[in-house]
Amino acid sequence: MKKQRAHTPPTTKTRQSAITTLFDLDMHGDESSREFLAVLNRSQRVIFQICLYFTDCQPASICDLYQEIACTLWEAWPTFRGQSATDTWVRRVALNVAVSEVRHSSRQPHFVPLEEWIYDTIAEEVAVAPPDYRRLIAALGPDERALLYLRLDRLPLRDIADIYGTSEAAIKQRLYRLRQKLNSLKQQDNETF
Repeated sequence: MKKQRAHTPPTTKTRQSAITTLFDLDMHGDESSREFLAVLNRSQRVIFQICLYFTDCQPASICDLYQEIACTLWEAWPTFRGQSATDTWVRRVALNVAVSEVRHSSRQPHFVPLEEWIYDTIAEEVAVAPPDYRRLIAALGPDERALLYLRLDRLPLRDIADIYGTSEAAIKQRLYRLRQKLNSLKQQDNETF
């Protein structure tokens, strides 16, 4: 069994330094920095989808979580060894950050205004999921939302198992339980309305 490392939020000064460094990479970046920015750009849609699943769909909340994920990815980039696919690593880090943020929601986020195009992207993504499903998803716990996101994103079971660090059989069992819970929630929702 893997030992989980406790989440320790960086200090404001450290986080602000990471943000400044992250946004200055285009002008002064070395090869590793350019490679990281390419990975971040390729993963934008995935990160936004994760942000939508784990926030209240308000642009400020989504931007805060996106920023937190981007900074955590930047801080973890030197430790990426390439033992898994880059997309798998990005999803794992992004999901861990999102789940951690939900669990530690009382913590004050550090907001840095982002470019206007991000708001258009957020609006497009929010329009995809019908309100009924958003209500059902909101009733799930953070770990269940993460698993649902990965499955709805049509990730193969093997990749989901790699992200969770467990077997495909365990993922199948979790998905079965999640399906049962969603059916139960949907039935309760239908009885309410």
